[in-house]
Amino acid sequence: MILQPEDFWSFYEWLMRPEAFLESAFLQGIVLFILAIVIGLMVGYIISANRYGPGEGFYAVARAVRDLIRFDLPGTSAHRVFALARLAFKEAIRRRVLFVVGLFVAMLLLAGWYLNPESSDPARLYISFVLTATNYLILALALFISAFSLPNDIKSKTIYTIVTKPVRATEIVLGRMFGFMAVGTVMLVPMGLASYLFVSRGLSHQHLEVVDVVEEADGTLVGETDFVQDHKHNFTIQPGTVEGDVSQGLTDVIRGHRHIVTRDANGKFEIGPPAPLRARIPSYGEIQFYDRTGNSKDAGVDIGAERFATGGYGSSGISRVIGLSRGSRKVQHGYVEGGTLGKAEFVFQNVTPERYPNGLFLDLSLRAYRSYKGDIESGIRGSVTLKHPSKDIETNPRTFDINEYEVDELFLDLDQEGTDNNKTRELNVFEDLVDENGQLILVIKCLDRSQYLGVTQSGVYLRAGENPFWWNLSKAYISIWLQMAMVIAFGVMFSTFLSGPVAMVATFACVLLGFSAEQVYDTRHFIDSGIERGGGPIESMVRLLRQDAMTTQLDVDSTAAQVIKTTDAGIVYSLDAIATALPNLPKMVGTAEYAASGFDIFGALLLRHATATLGYCLLAFIISYFFLKSREIAA
Repeated sequence: MILQPEDFWSFYEWLMRPEAFLESAFLQGIVLFILAIVIGLMVGYIISANRYGPGEGFYAVARAVRDLIRFDLPGTSAHRVFALARLAFKEAIRRRVLFVVGLFVAMLLLAGWYLNPESSDPARLYISFVLTATNYLILALALFISAFSLPNDIKSKTIYTIVTKPVRATEIVLGRMFGFMAVGTVMLVPMGLASYLFVSRGLSHQHLEVVDVVEEADGTLVGETDFVQDHKHNFTIQPGTVEGDVSQGLTDVIRGHRHIVTRDANGKFEIGPPAPLRARIPSYGEIQFYDRTGNSKDAGVDIGAERFATGGYGSSGISRVIGLSRGSRKVQHGYVEGGTLGKAEFVFQNVTPERYPNGLFLDLSLRAYRSYKGDIESGIRGSVTLKHPSKDIETNPRTFDINEYEVDELFLDLDQEGTDNNKTRELNVFEDLVDENGQLILVIKCLDRSQYLGVTQSGVYLRAGENPFWWNLSKAYISIWLQMAMVIAFGVMFSTFLSGPVAMVATFACVLLGFSAEQVYDTRHFIDSGIERGGGPIESMVRLLRQDAMTTQLDVDSTAAQVIKTTDAGIVYSLDAIATALPNLPKMVGTAEYAASGFDIFGALLLRHATATLGYCLLAFIISYFFLKSREIAA
């Protein structure tokens, strides 16, 4: 999982951006809010002017604004909103929407038919499955109930029983939104519990015996477990005791888990259950690359199109700074050349004895690029060194073999051999390597000449702790709830002035644009930077008809080429304006990737999503009010 730079921001940094306030979520969110209201008033005036004439149309819009500020908002009753929400809740239940929960449970019961039992990481597979299934089912349900409810009431004239009562338009809109959100909440709770049981029970297994145990010369016991659920483990028990004559060791990591192996005083082995599902709390550092001559560089070695896969290009638009899309800072990802002075340095903050009392737990997700095949069985070797930020003090390199398909977990003792001004002595991490500001430098190198080690900022981190899996899964479901609330708000908004099917299509188009925002940003970047990647839609169509490669210059007349590129720029900028005004849903859906990958979902990230959702719901509420206020229900 590769994180973008804005994923590391705190909530305050995302909201206010002290170093670039004009790009802050707070300021640009206000701009979006004002812009939407101005456009809405202009559209409302055009409709009113067409219906009543220019003068009377202006007064109709002014009266609607006055009613909202002076009467409807101050006079909105929580009791009436609750009554209308309960009515919307009962209406949705009568439509038998709870069958979605039954459908979800049936999918879990049949999941064994199409989930690969030999997956290298079944935990990731199971968690991704339950969260993806929940996400799509809940969003589809939210789209359906929010888009059809109000148009059906108007069509069947049951709305008359409500509007003839002392009920305000604000209360009708809020009642619908809260009622449908309550329906989604009632459904998400059992789906979340079923998901937790499905994942926990699906991954639970027990190895019963050990085989081929060998005692080495130094007293170390090496053996392997029996074969259960298409896998087995090798384990090592180092000499020593835990309590009395009881000794313990760990198995290797197979299929994303490991076991504790215990040997009692009688020599009998017992294999514990799989290690609990994890929610790592990572502490990331700032990365700095160095080339083969030891000079600092902004990025590592570029081995080809890898840079396009990792993303990280800046994008304009409000949705970016609202925190649901890419950031303006470059994602630092690259390769370190082996056997040279090339390296990647990470500066970690807040390295204190309180956070790491027993040592440093270092997790590595690295890549390897081979310029020649070599000995592929032994793997490419790397090294880790701890270094003082300002003094010539560092530990001896700790070597390891790069595992591209698993997270390498290294434990670094607090006391290590190292050098202090070229003098060898015993070093303590907190006394000798961490400065007064709590900073520590960690150096990653590739040891094999002409081979390359791929490093990302998010691929190297200190594990400050772990949270319970159930809490991480709960946060993933909170993210799904936020997406559902946003879809409901848009569905209710469109249903105030469109028929049910059209409102559903319009809401679906907004969701689709939200999911397509990343592609719009990439196209915008390529056009802005002049990179030849096939151009915009018109240029791409011309290339398809002429069967031209997308990396060549457009082979047409210069005037025609200018017209095509100008038209493409206008189309892409228009799409960018639309896409950036909508939430970038892939970022919200991406929180499932955190849970599936075993990472704790940042509280700041979830708070950013909640703030953005509140902003969009508030905007949809105001637009819904004006459309419902102007609609002639009794006509």
